[in-house]
Amino acid sequence: MMKKEDISRFIRRKDVLGAFLVLFLVFGFYSVKLMSASPYVVNTQTLGTFREEGQLKHAAYLKPNELYGYMVFRDEYPISLVDRFLLTYTYRSGPPLSSGTYEVTGKVIYYVNKGSDEVIMWEETLFDEKGKLQEGGFTVEYTLDMNKLNELSANVAEELGMKRLNRRVIITTSVKGTGKVGGKTINENFDQEVELVRDGGAGLYYFTDTTKSAKRTLTKTTREEVSATVLGVESDLDTAKVVTTLLALLMLIPLVGYVYTARPPKDELAKIKPYIVKGAPGPVQKRVVLKTPKDLETTFELVDKPILHYIDDEDEVFAIIDDGISYEYRKPLPKEGDGAN
Repeated sequence: MMKKEDISRFIRRKDVLGAFLVLFLVFGFYSVKLMSASPYVVNTQTLGTFREEGQLKHAAYLKPNELYGYMVFRDEYPISLVDRFLLTYTYRSGPPLSSGTYEVTGKVIYYVNKGSDEVIMWEETLFDEKGKLQEGGFTVEYTLDMNKLNELSANVAEELGMKRLNRRVIITTSVKGTGKVGGKTINENFDQEVELVRDGGAGLYYFTDTTKSAKRTLTKTTREEVSATVLGVESDLDTAKVVTTLLALLMLIPLVGYVYTARPPKDELAKIKPYIVKGAPGPVQKRVVLKTPKDLETTFELVDKPILHYIDDEDEVFAIIDDGISYEYRKPLPKEGDGAN
């Protein structure tokens, strides 16, 4: 069994200290590297894309004229020639929603301008179509008779007694459905609003926002725990962080101990060293033992005589002789195998 002194002597060997230094650098490198690493990797997988679109197609039946004929498809229509509009609204989704409902509502809103604000005076529902989605979509048709609408507007203006009553025709669509994209269930809400604008200054009818489309990419996010391999040993990242840090600290302990113990010892006689001379005293009448180098230094300052330095058996002696009295500070000689002090 190795003694404590043997272990200390073994650790202080240069080749052993070099091995500790290399291991400290290795484990320190891994520790710093792992500390900055995330314990998890986030993976995002694309499941698929969901698309939906709503579109209002319109055509106008015209009053007798020699320019456009009976029916016309345009972006704008002359107010004076329009008899009625044929409106066709279509909604479709892909992948098709497996189930759902829809509602398409046409309203005419009567309002007056109050400064920069609009004050709604009356609302009238022109049509309200409801139903279930078929193969993820639907189509509805409605004929908007402008002559009847003008008569209705005239009656409302007369009832309200407002000659400057304005109107706005709004067609709103609401779809709610459920489906699957890449195995993931989705719940969709789709809303669209189309307005029939009557531009009296230009003498035209036109529709706004007749097409609305939406596209959404569905993803799946997974979090995977990261493993780390240190010197061929694999473990989870948190464990590797702790182990490499502890090992680096353990490798550092012998190095710190060596640096501390290898420091040259403090010379306790440094201040009085210039006054120490080799030589042994002759016969003396009395010997006074000084316990510490500080006592020797104080005695020297008081007596102001040279300090004799000699070896007496197993002691190193520093003596000041004054009037037959030897003031001595004795220090045991280092044993074999120990460093000299």
